[in-house]
Amino acid sequence: MTPADAALETKPAALAALAAVRQEERRRRLTPPPKLTVSEWADAKRFLSREASAEPGRWSTDRAPYQRGIMDALSDPGIETVVVMSASQVGKTEFELNAVGYFADQDPAPMLVVLPTIEEAEQWSKTRLAPMIRDTPTLRDRFRDPKSKDSGNTLRVKEFPGGHITLVGANSAAGLAAKPIRVVLGDEVDRWPASAGTEGDPMMLAAKRTTTFWNRKLLWVSTPTIEGASRIHQAYLEGDRRRFWLPCPSCGTFQTLAFGNLRGDRDAAGIIVPESVRYPCTGCGVLWEEHDKAVLLAGGEW
Repeated sequence: MTPADAALETKPAALAALAAVRQEERRRRLTPPPKLTVSEWADAKRFLSREASAEPGRWSTDRAPYQRGIMDALSDPGIETVVVMSASQVGKTEFELNAVGYFADQDPAPMLVVLPTIEEAEQWSKTRLAPMIRDTPTLRDRFRDPKSKDSGNTLRVKEFPGGHITLVGANSAAGLAAKPIRVVLGDEVDRWPASAGTEGDPMMLAAKRTTTFWNRKLLWVSTPTIEGASRIHQAYLEGDRRRFWLPCPSCGTFQTLAFGNLRGDRDAAGIIVPESVRYPCTGCGVLWEEHDKAVLLAGGEW
């Protein structure tokens, strides 16, 4: 067989192999990304930044398991509004950032992030949002360099394919009454002014921007202030009022925590010494210690 004859015989096989490769490439490009919840997205793709975390690196929801239920409610198609009334320093900003990252990457939509003032919104954008985008590869690829001309990436507005993130202050009527929005994240709503200028309640104005979307999402987050005057408490009462219940490692009794139940030694000034703090189980009376925290949280349920 001559070289020419061999080439003729192998050409169909080579063409078939090339066609198979091209078909697989088309299939890969057309296949939608796996359907993830917000917590699954964060565990798979989010990276904590050195500016905001004592332990920068890959995110792990297992470090604060109570956040899983909150985050996954935001990706549940049967839930429209999520209200989080909690103490300070429980990771509220981090799960808000995870929600922003999820919608930017998995379910593109126009988003509005509302903080008490414009200045705080700009600070949040600069110190929390921008570092997350920089250090999370899947997000870094979706946002253009803010230093490039006409990048669509500014302090108050960050554009990405299929949507944008707009940051405003609750004290700005103009910021709350512009374009239609599908996802609203309201941070520290109890610190918002009673009215945005002369336009009325900022929560109402922000929610009104979502009315054209059948699949809208509203997230209201805050540490509560005064009962009877607290926006977040009223919003909490309008929901299903779920709480995070912890099982006792000794007797298995599920219970919620009450600050007044803490026990500990007091110093000369009558102040409880942090290292001595214990918490009594309401079922068996066993005193929980700091090292029990991981077990308690891992078994917790909303």
